[in-house]
Amino acid sequence: MNSLRRACVVLMAAAGLGAALAPVASADSPRTVAYTAEEGAWPLQGSAHYAAPGDEIAVWEYNGVLKIDVQSGLKDLRVELSAPAGETLRTGTYTGARFRGQSDPALPTPGIFVVSGGFGCGDAYADFTIDRLDASGVDLTFVQRCGAPDAPATRGEVHFTR
Repeated sequence: MNSLRRACVVLMAAAGLGAALAPVASADSPRTVAYTAEEGAWPLQGSAHYAAPGDEIAVWEYNGVLKIDVQSGLKDLRVELSAPAGETLRTGTYTGARFRGQSDPALPTPGIFVVSGGFGCGDAYADFTIDRLDASGVDLTFVQRCGAPDAPATRGEVHFTR
Protein backbone atom coordinates (compact mmCIF):
# COMPACT_ATOMS: atom_id res chain seq x y z
CA MET A 1 0.00 0.00 0.00
CA ASN A 2 1.18 3.52 -0.56
CA SER A 3 2.16 5.90 2.24
CA LEU A 4 -1.21 7.66 2.13
CA ARG A 5 -2.96 4.37 2.93
CA ARG A 6 -0.44 3.81 5.72
CA ALA A 7 -1.26 7.21 7.15
CA CYS A 8 -5.00 6.65 7.23
CA VAL A 9 -7.50 3.90 6.84
CA VAL A 10 -11.00 4.50 5.60
CA LEU A 11 -13.84 2.83 7.41
CA MET A 12 -17.33 3.36 6.09
CA ALA A 13 -19.88 1.68 8.30
CA ALA A 14 -22.41 -0.43 6.43
CA ALA A 15 -25.07 1.08 8.66
CA GLY A 16 -24.73 4.22 6.57
CA LEU A 17 -22.80 6.22 9.14
CA GLY A 18 -20.53 7.59 6.41
CA ALA A 19 -16.78 7.67 6.15
CA ALA A 20 -14.44 8.19 9.07
CA LEU A 21 -10.69 8.58 8.87
CA ALA A 22 -8.68 6.51 11.29
CA PRO A 23 -4.99 6.92 12.11
CA VAL A 24 -2.61 3.99 12.04
CA ALA A 25 -3.39 1.68 14.96
CA SER A 26 -2.06 2.35 18.41
CA ALA A 27 -1.64 -0.14 21.24
CA ASP A 28 -5.17 0.56 22.49
CA SER A 29 -6.76 0.15 19.03
CA PRO A 30 -6.65 -3.56 18.16
CA ARG A 31 -6.42 -4.34 14.47
CA THR A 32 -5.94 -8.01 13.84
CA VAL A 33 -6.82 -10.57 11.19
CA ALA A 34 -6.19 -14.27 11.80
CA TYR A 35 -7.12 -17.59 10.22
CA THR A 36 -6.52 -21.31 10.56
CA ALA A 37 -7.12 -23.63 7.61
CA GLU A 38 -7.68 -27.37 7.90
CA GLU A 39 -5.48 -29.64 5.79
CA GLY A 40 -6.69 -29.42 2.18
CA ALA A 41 -8.53 -26.08 2.59
CA TRP A 42 -8.28 -23.55 -0.21
CA PRO A 43 -7.20 -20.80 -0.97
CA LEU A 44 -5.79 -20.17 2.52
CA GLN A 45 -3.49 -22.81 3.95
CA GLY A 46 -1.96 -23.29 7.38
CA SER A 47 -2.52 -20.41 9.74
CA ALA A 48 -1.60 -16.75 10.03
CA HIS A 49 -2.03 -13.89 12.45
CA TYR A 50 -1.66 -10.31 11.25
CA ALA A 51 -1.59 -7.27 13.54
CA ALA A 52 -1.22 -3.55 12.89
CA PRO A 53 0.88 -1.50 12.92
CA GLY A 54 3.46 -4.08 11.76
CA ASP A 55 1.03 -5.41 9.17
CA GLU A 56 -1.15 -3.08 7.11
CA ILE A 57 -4.85 -3.75 7.71
CA ALA A 58 -7.62 -1.76 6.06
CA VAL A 59 -11.35 -2.22 6.58
CA TRP A 60 -14.05 -0.35 4.68
CA GLU A 61 -17.48 -0.69 3.11
CA TYR A 62 -18.10 0.05 -0.53
CA ASN A 63 -21.31 -0.48 -2.45
CA GLY A 64 -22.77 -2.76 0.24
CA VAL A 65 -19.67 -4.96 0.53
CA LEU A 66 -17.47 -5.06 3.65
CA LYS A 67 -13.84 -5.30 2.55
CA ILE A 68 -10.86 -6.37 4.66
CA ASP A 69 -7.38 -6.02 3.16
CA VAL A 70 -4.13 -7.23 4.72
CA GLN A 71 -0.63 -6.56 3.41
CA SER A 72 2.27 -8.16 5.27
CA GLY A 73 5.55 -8.06 3.43
CA LEU A 74 4.95 -10.03 0.25
CA LYS A 75 1.79 -11.71 1.61
CA ASP A 76 -1.67 -10.33 0.96
CA LEU A 77 -5.19 -11.29 1.93
CA ARG A 78 -8.60 -9.90 1.04
CA VAL A 79 -11.93 -10.93 2.53
CA GLU A 80 -15.19 -9.45 1.23
CA LEU A 81 -18.57 -10.06 2.84
CA SER A 82 -22.01 -8.95 1.68
CA ALA A 83 -25.65 -9.29 2.71
CA PRO A 84 -28.23 -10.93 0.45
CA ALA A 85 -29.58 -8.74 -2.37
CA GLY A 86 -31.82 -5.96 -1.10
CA GLU A 87 -30.47 -6.17 2.46
CA THR A 88 -27.91 -4.12 4.35
CA LEU A 89 -25.00 -5.82 6.07
CA ARG A 90 -25.40 -5.53 9.85
CA THR A 91 -24.55 -7.42 13.01
CA GLY A 92 -25.76 -11.00 13.13
CA THR A 93 -25.07 -14.43 11.71
CA TYR A 94 -25.21 -15.07 7.97
CA THR A 95 -25.45 -18.69 6.84
CA GLY A 96 -25.27 -20.18 3.38
CA ALA A 97 -22.92 -17.53 1.95
CA ARG A 98 -21.71 -18.23 -1.57
CA PHE A 99 -18.94 -16.87 -3.76
CA ARG A 100 -19.52 -13.28 -4.88
CA GLY A 101 -16.82 -11.88 -7.14
CA GLN A 102 -15.67 -8.31 -6.81
CA SER A 103 -17.79 -7.01 -9.69
CA ASP A 104 -20.68 -9.49 -9.40
CA PRO A 105 -24.15 -8.19 -8.55
CA ALA A 106 -25.68 -8.94 -5.16
CA LEU A 107 -26.82 -12.52 -4.62
CA PRO A 108 -30.02 -13.89 -3.05
CA THR A 109 -27.67 -15.43 -0.44
CA PRO A 110 -24.99 -13.68 1.62
CA GLY A 111 -21.76 -13.30 -0.35
CA ILE A 112 -18.11 -14.08 0.38
CA PHE A 113 -14.91 -13.56 -1.55
CA VAL A 114 -11.56 -14.65 -0.09
CA VAL A 115 -8.34 -14.27 -2.06
CA SER A 116 -4.68 -14.53 -1.15
CA GLY A 117 -1.66 -14.44 -3.44
CA GLY A 118 -4.01 -14.04 -6.40
CA PHE A 119 -5.85 -17.30 -5.63
CA GLY A 120 -9.48 -17.56 -4.57
CA CYS A 121 -12.34 -20.02 -4.42
CA GLY A 122 -15.04 -19.68 -7.08
CA ASP A 123 -17.27 -22.26 -5.39
CA ALA A 124 -17.32 -21.09 -1.76
CA TYR A 125 -19.66 -22.24 0.99
CA ALA A 126 -19.48 -20.08 4.09
CA ASP A 127 -21.05 -18.74 7.23
CA PHE A 128 -20.03 -15.55 8.98
CA THR A 129 -20.99 -13.68 12.12
CA ILE A 130 -20.61 -9.95 12.56
CA ASP A 131 -20.53 -9.00 16.23
CA ARG A 132 -19.76 -5.31 15.70
CA LEU A 133 -20.13 -3.14 12.62
CA ASP A 134 -20.27 0.57 13.34
CA ALA A 135 -18.20 3.74 13.21
CA SER A 136 -15.96 2.40 16.01
CA GLY A 137 -14.93 -0.69 14.03
CA VAL A 138 -15.65 -4.28 13.09
CA ASP A 139 -15.51 -7.65 14.86
CA LEU A 140 -16.39 -10.75 12.86
CA THR A 141 -15.68 -14.44 12.36
CA PHE A 142 -16.07 -16.59 9.24
CA VAL A 143 -15.88 -20.21 8.17
CA GLN A 144 -15.32 -20.91 4.47
CA ARG A 145 -15.19 -24.20 2.59
CA CYS A 146 -14.10 -24.38 -1.05
CA GLY A 147 -15.75 -26.74 -3.55
CA ALA A 148 -18.32 -28.44 -1.31
CA PRO A 149 -20.23 -27.75 1.90
CA ASP A 150 -18.24 -30.49 3.66
CA ALA A 151 -14.80 -29.57 2.27
CA PRO A 152 -11.95 -28.69 4.66
CA ALA A 153 -12.67 -25.39 6.42
CA THR A 154 -10.82 -22.15 6.92
CA ARG A 155 -11.81 -20.32 10.10
CA GLY A 156 -10.96 -16.65 10.40
CA GLU A 157 -11.56 -13.62 12.54
CA VAL A 158 -11.21 -9.86 12.17
CA HIS A 159 -10.96 -7.31 14.98
CA PHE A 160 -10.61 -3.74 13.82
CA THR A 161 -10.99 -0.71 16.06
CA ARG A 162 -10.40 2.76 14.76
